[in-house]
Amino acid sequence: MHEAVREDLEQRMERILAAPARTISAQEVARDRAVVSECRYLMRLLSTRRRSEGEMRERLREREVPAEVAHEVMARIGRAGLIDDAAFAAEWVAQRQSLRGLSHEALRLELRTRGVDAETIAAAIGEHGSDEEELCRELARERLRREGAALEHADGPARIRISRRTEGFLRRRGHDGGLVRRVVASEMRAATGR
Repeated sequence: MHEAVREDLEQRMERILAAPARTISAQEVARDRAVVSECRYLMRLLSTRRRSEGEMRERLREREVPAEVAHEVMARIGRAGLIDDAAFAAEWVAQRQSLRGLSHEALRLELRTRGVDAETIAAAIGEHGSDEEELCRELARERLRREGAALEHADGPARIRISRRTEGFLRRRGHDGGLVRRVVASEMRAATGR
């Protein structure tokens, strides 16, 4: 049996060596070099943080990479397993909620602008998203804790200013206006006892 395998390999090798050599044009060489160069560019981007497929395609578009080269670059990056929008979205949600306290809607908008599809976004927010109201309350408590003594001794107009600043802070993170007003009012009462 071992001899049969060796003969088969020898016959295959002879056929390969007997086949006429394919000539590669200068145009094909230039195209392949462009593909390799753009793959290296995307890999440098990926070395700093995960990127969505949409972000990588946008970067290639900004660099005015021809469509056929961009298609081959994305195909190679995909075959290498470097495109994973689900992992990108999950990491993005976890990081942005822990560092900035962004609302689910703000996270949806950020991911949409990065080219992530709605189904992937919903899965990432569902997996890593915390309760919207509880997140809003935690941010409000932290903000009011920073006010400290100013809040304790605040009169009517000062309380209103503190309340508005806290509401603005929460709205900039994408939280709904009605939720923000309700949370700030209850957290102000809890912090001051009034």
